[in-house]
Amino acid sequence: MSGADDRVPDWLPRALSRDWRALFFLPRKHPRHLDTTAGLMGDLRALYLARGDVTLLDEGINRGCRELKRAGSRTSVPPDFHAGLAGLLQARYQHGGDPADIEEALRHIRTALERAGTVAPEQSPKLMCNLAFTLRSRFEAAGDFADLSEALDLARRAHQEAPPTLRPKTAYMLSTILAVRFTKLGESADLVEARLLAADVVAQLPDDHPELAAYVAHLAAVEMNVYRRTGDPHAREQAGLHHERLLDRLDTVEAIRPVVVANWSLMLEADIDYLDPAQWLQPGGPSTEREPYVRLARRMLPELQAAARQAEGTAYWSHAMVAVARTYLSIYAAGRRDDDLRSAVAAAAVAVRSTPPDEPDHADARMVAAAVRLASAVRHDTLSDVTAVESHLAAVVHHRLARPAMRVRAARFLTSVRMALQDPAGALAVSRLALDLLPLLVWPGTSRPDREFRLALAADVGRDAAAAALSQGRLADAVEVNEAGRAVLWSGVLSMRADLAGVAAAAPELARELTRVRLALAEDAYVAR
Repeated sequence: MSGADDRVPDWLPRALSRDWRALFFLPRKHPRHLDTTAGLMGDLRALYLARGDVTLLDEGINRGCRELKRAGSRTSVPPDFHAGLAGLLQARYQHGGDPADIEEALRHIRTALERAGTVAPEQSPKLMCNLAFTLRSRFEAAGDFADLSEALDLARRAHQEAPPTLRPKTAYMLSTILAVRFTKLGESADLVEARLLAADVVAQLPDDHPELAAYVAHLAAVEMNVYRRTGDPHAREQAGLHHERLLDRLDTVEAIRPVVVANWSLMLEADIDYLDPAQWLQPGGPSTEREPYVRLARRMLPELQAAARQAEGTAYWSHAMVAVARTYLSIYAAGRRDDDLRSAVAAAAVAVRSTPPDEPDHADARMVAAAVRLASAVRHDTLSDVTAVESHLAAVVHHRLARPAMRVRAARFLTSVRMALQDPAGALAVSRLALDLLPLLVWPGTSRPDREFRLALAADVGRDAAAAALSQGRLADAVEVNEAGRAVLWSGVLSMRADLAGVAAAAPELARELTRVRLALAEDAYVAR
C-alpha cells in the first residue's frame, strides 16, 4: 500500500491551505465566512476519502456545527454549507454506523435543497442526488421502502435535470438505487437499467477520474447480479475484468477500500456454491473442479485481510469479515486444510458479532457462518458446530428484513441439515416455514418472467416438505404440504396480474399509473411480512 500522501490529489493541499488562511483572516461576521467554511468542509471530506482518517470528519463536523451556532437562526445560511455538513455526517455514518449521523445528514441536506430552490436552483440536481444517496443508505440499514421510493424518484429527477458535467454522478446514483431495489424486489427491468447506466458511466470517464474506481466496483457488482439472474457467462467475464482493473486503483478509494475489496469475494459465491448444503453433506465434500476461482481467492486473500484490519471498529468491518470468511471457505473447499477452515470459522464469528442483529446484512453474515460451521461439523463431527448451524439458519429464516429468497434458501438449507441428522420432524417444521415464505417470492409487483424465475428456484420446497413427512409415515401431512406448495406455485404462474403491455399500447398513462399502484401495494405487502 502506498503512503497516505501519495493518495492525496495535488489540488487538495492547496485548497485546504487557502481555506484555512481565509478563515484565519476573515472576521466572524464577514459575509464570506460561511461560504469559506463550506469549502473547508468539502476539502476535509475529500481528504478523508483519500486517507480514510475519520478524525478529519470529526474536525469538519465540529467546525460546521460551531459556525451554525454562532451564525444564529436569523442568518441566511447558504445551501452549500448545509450540503457540506450533510456530506461529512453521511461519510461518518458510513464509517461508524451511528443512526444519529444519518438523521442529521438528512435534515441538513433537505434544508440545503429547500434553500437552493429559491437562491441557487442550479444546485438542485446535485443536492437531489445527495439526498437520494442518504435515503438509500438509511433504507439499507432500516428497510423502510418509503426511503427507497423517495430515493429513486429523486435520483431520476436529478438525472433528468443534471447538466452534462454532473450526469456521470447522477447516472451512477440512479444505477445504485435501481440495483438495491432489484436485490430486494427482484424486478429484472431494474437490473437492466442499472447495468446500462453503470456501463455508460464507466465508458465515458477518463482513467484519471477520481471516482472511477468506485464506479467500476459498482459495475462489477451489477454484472455479477446479471450473471446470477441470467447465467450469462459474458457478464461473469466482465465482472472479473472489472475486478482486475480495480487492482491498480485501490489507493484512489481508501475510505471505501474495505467495501470495494470485499465485493470481490461475491464472485466466489456464484462460482463455488458453498451455500448449498449438498456441497458439504455429500461423500467426499465439495468438488475441487473450481481451481481457477480458488486461485483468484488466494490472490485476493492478502488484500481482504488488509481491508479487514483497516475496517476494524467501523461499520465496514462486518462486510470485510464476511468476505474473509467466504474466501477462506472457498480455499478450504479445494485444499481441505484445517488452518483454512479454522480461519473461516473465526472470521465468520467476528462478522456475525459485528453486524447489528436488526440490519439485513446480519442475515448475510449468518448464512456464510452457517456454511462455515457445516463444513466444520462434517470435518470434525462436533455437536457445537451442528448447534451453531441450526442457530444461524433459524435466525435468517425469521429475519424480517432479509431478502425473501435468502429466507427461503436458509429454510431449505436447514431442512437438508435436519434430514441429514435424522430429524424429519424438525425438517418438516422448517419446511412449513419455507412454504409460508413462498408468497413473498411471487408478489405481483414484478413481471411474469421474474416471478417464474424465482418460482423455479423454489419449486422443490413442497417436495422437500413432503419427503420429510413421508419419512415419518405421515401420509396426510405429506399430501397437505405438497399441495400447499403446488398451490402457491400455480397461483404465482397463473396470476391474472400479468404484464400491462396490452394496456400500455392503448393507454400508456393508465398503464404507468396501474404499474405504480401495483408496485406500491406489493411493497406494502412485502414490508408487512
